[in-house]
Amino acid sequence: MIRASIWAILLATSAVFAVAAPVGPAIVDLGGILNADSDDTPAFTPDGNTVFFDRTSDSHKFVMMARRINGRWSAPKIAPFSGHGYDQNPVVSPDGSFLIFDSDRPISGIGKSLVQTFFGKSNPGSNLWRVDRKGAGWGEPVWLGAAVNDSAFIDFPSIVSDGSLYFLRWDQGAVHIFRSQYESGKYLQPQRVALGDPAVTTHDPAVAPDESFIVFDYGKVKNGLGRLSIAFREGDHWSKPLDFGDDINRDIPWGPHLSADHRTVLFTGATHIWSLSLTPWLPGGSS
Repeated sequence: MIRASIWAILLATSAVFAVAAPVGPAIVDLGGILNADSDDTPAFTPDGNTVFFDRTSDSHKFVMMARRINGRWSAPKIAPFSGHGYDQNPVVSPDGSFLIFDSDRPISGIGKSLVQTFFGKSNPGSNLWRVDRKGAGWGEPVWLGAAVNDSAFIDFPSIVSDGSLYFLRWDQGAVHIFRSQYESGKYLQPQRVALGDPAVTTHDPAVAPDESFIVFDYGKVKNGLGRLSIAFREGDHWSKPLDFGDDINRDIPWGPHLSADHRTVLFTGATHIWSLSLTPWLPGGSS
């Protein structure tokens, strides 16, 4: 078990988390409904009262959901749009009107599931699918189209305020973050996001709704995806990535999502799901 200094307190507020001191990550279990052995990448609705996350079961993966009622989290259940394929990485739009997840399900709804071989062997593929909010429930998943889904490995979306997307795709032998502008009801041709050294892999973006900063995994480390880092928008480009340091990166973090307050990042590690205040790194914060 990896030791960590736990300085943050999980509170039942609309902002989901309140930070007692901006030092070190805090374990997230939401009253015991999350299991780090099978669950990952929690993402919340803007009011903080619904959480979506992945759950691995044997060779399957489902998007789970739970609601907070009277301050307590309900038992998780498979989301109504999931349970039919290898579904993962749900994220909710900043206004809560839709969510996007990735899945290996057949594009046409029938036929064989997507398979990708980019990592040297056959694995479940992934394309991005959108589900709109329908009253108190959710609609049917809609494939995002060929401009975004141009291969069998399109993964880990992050949605910004105007509906544009950041996500992963295979690029010249490595994984990198791309962005697709949402315009006139459709997604435009994705462009690679220039972050740090172009020879270093970038993955798992968590982007502020106003695109002022991005938290992501940078590089490749032994037995992991990279090191959790942050970069800031500076005019027409991104700043040099700032590494979060060894204490935070010790647990091989991946899969970051921003919480409802956009000042806290949640991520999955080798031993736990964590939350971390971004206060020390954001403008106006203190170290």
